[in-house]
Amino acid sequence: MTTYTEYLKERRDLEWRSELRKTLKGKERTDIPRVKMPEVEPEERIKYQNVEVNTGLTEEQAVKEAARCMDCVNPTCIEGCPVQINIPEFVKNIERQNFGEAAATLKLTSALPAVCGRVCPQEKQCEEKCFFKVKLQKEPVAIGYLERFAADWERESGAISTPTCAPKNGKKVASIGSGPSSLSFAGDMIKLGYDVTVFEALHEIGGVLKYGIPEFRLPNSVVDVELENLRKMGVQFETNFIVGRTASFDSSKKMATKRSLWVVAQDFPVL
Repeated sequence: MTTYTEYLKERRDLEWRSELRKTLKGKERTDIPRVKMPEVEPEERIKYQNVEVNTGLTEEQAVKEAARCMDCVNPTCIEGCPVQINIPEFVKNIERQNFGEAAATLKLTSALPAVCGRVCPQEKQCEEKCFFKVKLQKEPVAIGYLERFAADWERESGAISTPTCAPKNGKKVASIGSGPSSLSFAGDMIKLGYDVTVFEALHEIGGVLKYGIPEFRLPNSVVDVELENLRKMGVQFETNFIVGRTASFDSSKKMATKRSLWVVAQDFPVL
């Protein structure tokens, strides 16, 4: 069986990535200054509560920032990513302006790329492990900005891809709560062939993503698109269901025995 390390090496050795590395010398890449995220001016954003402060990168900004990435032989940035995104590959796809493939690469291991691109603490995770910061003591590649760019580009293009899922294995999985951990778990399990149902106590799916993060930081419309993608993959959602009240835990266990339902996850914030 191929290990993930071997898989990453195989992907790095692809012809298009090898050719892309030759387009700029290392010194030229390291001399490119880190991009700054454009923002709505304070005079404008104080007028509205739901206007997103950060406006996202332009295509030109994203391509230039992606060119900073050295496509390292040992991509330590991946070590800092909780879901092990193939960061160099999605970044290099942006550099060659294949934005749709960049988004598809993100979705291989992340169920919520547009969300994580906005609220995931990259500065403590993937960017903390970036070659620029570790070896050069320079500002790291703006991985979070680029993740958001790829996910937003795909959403705005209208051509949203759905990750491939394994054939159904006949086993059912329940995930309690619909915050980021639960949704990420649901996305992973549906890819492995399980039937997945997310149970939410409130009337809207999203948990802290909807109720705990203001829209100027994370618009509900962005969350809704991510949820719709999970639905297209086959994840089912049941709202107004309080585990322990709507149905007792014991009765849920009996249901599990009769219906092969595994209640295996409970949500808690990870972002």
